[in-house]
Amino acid sequence: MRPAALAVVLAGVAACLVLAPGTAQAAPRPMDAPAGPALVGSTTQVSFGSARVGDIVGPVDVTLQNVGTATDELSGASFTGADPDDFVIETTCGTVSPGGQCVLQTYFLPGAAGPRQATVTVEDQSAQPYVLTLEGSGTEGYYEVNAGGALRSFGDAQPYGSPAGVHLAKPIVDMATTPDGDGYWLVASDGGIFAYGDAAFYGSTGGIRLDKPIVGMATTTDGLGYWLVASDGGIFAFGDAAFYGSTGGTRLDKPIVGMAATPDGGGYWLVASDGGIFAFGDAAFDGSTGGTRLAQPIVGMAATPDGAGYWLVAADGGIFTYGDAPFYGSAGGAGASNVIGMVGTAPPTLQAVLDVPAALPITG
Repeated sequence: MRPAALAVVLAGVAACLVLAPGTAQAAPRPMDAPAGPALVGSTTQVSFGSARVGDIVGPVDVTLQNVGTATDELSGASFTGADPDDFVIETTCGTVSPGGQCVLQTYFLPGAAGPRQATVTVEDQSAQPYVLTLEGSGTEGYYEVNAGGALRSFGDAQPYGSPAGVHLAKPIVDMATTPDGDGYWLVASDGGIFAYGDAAFYGSTGGIRLDKPIVGMATTTDGLGYWLVASDGGIFAFGDAAFYGSTGGTRLDKPIVGMAATPDGGGYWLVASDGGIFAFGDAAFDGSTGGTRLAQPIVGMAATPDGAGYWLVAADGGIFTYGDAPFYGSAGGAGASNVIGMVGTAPPTLQAVLDVPAALPITG
């Protein structure tokens, strides 16, 4: 018989228990077993450590045993705590006979940087329900790159190579990371593409006569395509990238200097050199430096993994944060020069990619 999936509603994603009656394994019962069903676990806390925002870590197994004198029936679980949507449990526990054992498989999918925590209470027939605490920490970071292709990394960003020291026909103007954060693309002002790590080539505007130079790029959610943007806001889509609009043909106070895509790939932001923001598709406006006096012009931007914020970077490496974007440091005041863009390291969160405010069963 096919196991029945029981979804437990979380804040953004639903965890679930896959109940399969009769799968518990019998084990010797203590002589002083409590009357009725009594469920105990091999631990009351699982610590996942650090994980990149948007990644899925696990499973970590927790063994449950019925130490009581009567059969126990597991019917579900409730998730509470600060971050219930950052954890998922899968299990084949259903009917657990006296002395029987079964396993909970726990997963961590951090939805934001910093400490994450949730408490799981198993719903069964025992007088004292089993409670499990889940905790972990989300990490993220970003790169800055200059016109010569030299990179600076912050937070958990790792370098995979660059064209620094190589003669370039045109200067580097922007970069974008792959969805798993294990590679990136650099783009030159003629639309030439340089791929590093696990980044693949899907096309370029190199060799095409452009009305205005390329100034930025962004990748799709699955990493199978990317957008290039010109200084007039014209958009060039490659691979599976879709077109959602542009400022091409619009009179701009300042030129477009960069772009970033939303986590689900359903939209993008364009940013001008004064920090003005133009949102297309499902991209939301979270603020800008438009109207603010800047020491150096804005040269690029990057979106947070959940799409609820973004960073802007200036030519001197100064960072401006909006929405839920945290500050990790900058090259501003560190002698940096000719910074031309930035990109975050963390992939989009599962919560943001699925775009679900209610329950979503994940049964494995």
